[in-house]
Amino acid sequence: MTKSRTPASANLQKLAKQRIEREAIRISKIAAAEFARGRDQSDAFRRHTLGILFDWSKQRIDSRALVALEHLGETWELDKFLMSVANGDIVNSTENRSAQHMALREPHTANSSQAALHFASIRREFLNFADSVRDGTIRGFSGDVFTDFVHIGIGGSHLGPALVCEALTGDYRMRAHFCSNADRRALHELLQKVSPNRTIFIVASKSYSTHETLENARSVRSWMYERIKPSTDITQHFVHITSKVSLDVGNERVFLIPETVGGRFSLWSAMGLPVALAIGSANFLDLLKGAYEMDCHVLDSQLPQNVAARTALLALWNANYFGATTHLVLPYDSRLRLLPAYCQQLEMESNGKSVGIDNKPALQSTSPVVWGGLETDGQHAWHQFLHQGTQNYSADIIATLDSLPSTLDQEIHQWILANAIGQGSVMQKGSGPSTTELYKSIEGNHGSTLFLLEKLDARTLGVLLAMYEHKVAYLGHLWGVNSFDQWGVEEGKRIAGLLSAALQGTNDREIDDSTAELVRTIRERLGTR
Repeated sequence: MTKSRTPASANLQKLAKQRIEREAIRISKIAAAEFARGRDQSDAFRRHTLGILFDWSKQRIDSRALVALEHLGETWELDKFLMSVANGDIVNSTENRSAQHMALREPHTANSSQAALHFASIRREFLNFADSVRDGTIRGFSGDVFTDFVHIGIGGSHLGPALVCEALTGDYRMRAHFCSNADRRALHELLQKVSPNRTIFIVASKSYSTHETLENARSVRSWMYERIKPSTDITQHFVHITSKVSLDVGNERVFLIPETVGGRFSLWSAMGLPVALAIGSANFLDLLKGAYEMDCHVLDSQLPQNVAARTALLALWNANYFGATTHLVLPYDSRLRLLPAYCQQLEMESNGKSVGIDNKPALQSTSPVVWGGLETDGQHAWHQFLHQGTQNYSADIIATLDSLPSTLDQEIHQWILANAIGQGSVMQKGSGPSTTELYKSIEGNHGSTLFLLEKLDARTLGVLLAMYEHKVAYLGHLWGVNSFDQWGVEEGKRIAGLLSAALQGTNDREIDDSTAELVRTIRERLGTR
C-alpha cells in the first residue's frame, strides 16, 4: 500500500503522525495514578466482542489521544488494506503472492470465492481422513485402531497445532505428540511412549525442505522398520502436509496447503490435521467458525469498533511513542501455556523487518521483542523485572472465566483472576514513591490489555487467534513492512547448510575467519580433522 500512496495521502499521514506525537508528549506528562483513578475511562476502553471482553482501560492513553490514534489508522486506510488481503490481492510483494489465510476459514456458501471453494474441497478430504482414523475405519498394518499420532514439524507448521491441541478439551480418542527440535534426545523420549502398530506420523513442512523436519521423519521411519517385518505395508502410518505439489511419497497420503499461506498463518489449512485428529472435525470446524466471525468483524466494523485495529494501534502507540521495546503475552490459564510461543513467532517473524515494502530502510522501529509465559508462574520469575526494572514494555493479559466445577477449584480460579487483574493495575499505576523506602517504589506507566474469555472453547480460541493475525497484518501495514515473507529465516537455513558441509570437511566457501576457527575447533574436538 505504501508504494501507491498519493502525495495527498502521504501528507495526511504526516499530519496524523505529528498529531500523535503531540498527544504522546501530552500524555507523558500525566501521572499514572490519574488514569488509575478513572480519568477519562469509559466504555470506549472496553468492548465485548464474540465471547471476549477486550479491556484497554489499563493502557496509557485517554479518549482524546485515542481519537487521534484512530485518525492515524484512517489515514493509513487500514480497512482498505485488510479488504485487499481478503480479496486475494498481492500483498506479499517480495514473493509476488497474495495471503489467503482468511479464505481458508470462509464457509462454503453460494457466494463463496473460488479460492474458498477450492480450500473447502481440500478441507473435506483431510477432515474425512481424520474422522475415519478416529472411528477406526482406517487402521494400521496390524489391524489395530490408531491411538496416537506424532506430529513432526517446526515453526508455523508446529506452533499453531500444538497450541490448539493443548488448549482445547474434547473427545481425546487419540493422544497427541509433537516433535519439532532436531535434538534426537527429544524424539527418542517421545518414541518410548508410542507403539509402532498404533501410531500415525504426520510430516508437516510447507516447502518439504526443512532440515529438522526431514531428519526427524527419516529417524521415525527407521524406528518403524526396526520393529516390523520387512514386507510390512506402513502406508497408513505416514501422512504428509506440504505445498510441494510434486512430492513423491508413493502411496502415502499427501494433503496440500496453498503456496499463498505462510506457515505461521496455516493453522486453518491441512496443517490443522492434528487438531481434527485430537478433538474431532466438529471442533476443528468450530475453530474455523470463530476465526471467520473475527474476519467478518474486522471487515464490517468501523475503525473505532474494530478490536483488532484498536489492539494494533495501541501496540504502535506503545512501541513507537513510548519506547516499549518488549511486549509480553501472559496467559492466566494453563491451557494457553503455548500461546506466548505462538504469538512470538506470529509477530516477530511477520514484522521483525528493517526494510520496508518500498525496499528502503524502515523509518521507525518495527516489531518489539515478544515473549512471556504461563501465569502465575511468571509472577515469581520475571515480574520483579517488569515492576522495578528499567525497560519499557507493554503486555497482553489473557484470562478465562470458565473454571472447574468444584467449590475449591472455583476459589482458586478467583484467586488467579485476582492476580490477572492486579498485575495489570500495578503495571499501570505502580505503587507510588516512598521518601523513606525508595527501594519499594514501582513507577508504573506500562500499558496492558486484558483479554477476558467467557470460556475457552474452539470457537472462542479461533476468535482470539484470528484477532492476533489481523493485529499483525495491521501493524505491518502501519510500519510499511511485508508481514508475509521471512527472508531472515531463509538466510539462516542457507548458512546452516554451508556450515554443515564445512563441519564435514566438504566446504569452506563464504565462511569468515572467526567462524572458520570455530569450525576447526569443533572438528578437532569431534576427531574429524
